[in-house]
Amino acid sequence: MDLRDTPEEAAFRAAARAWLAEHAPDDLAGLTSPSALRALENLDAAKAWSAKLAEAGYAGLTWPKEHGGGG
Repeated sequence: MDLRDTPEEAAFRAAARAWLAEHAPDDLAGLTSPSALRALENLDAAKAWSAKLAEAGYAGLTWPKEHGGGG
């Protein structure tokens, strides 16, 4: 088993890190932890973050493209 990145995998990870550095909300943990999401005041922010991830192509990465995924 070869666990080294392919050039494509390394490029994807670099692009994802750069996007996150630019777009991640300051309180990302507050939008992703199950206990934080139980608080209704976080729900709209969590939905907005989820939508932003999807718009950038970072949601459903392994889903088929015809179902909104990355293929």
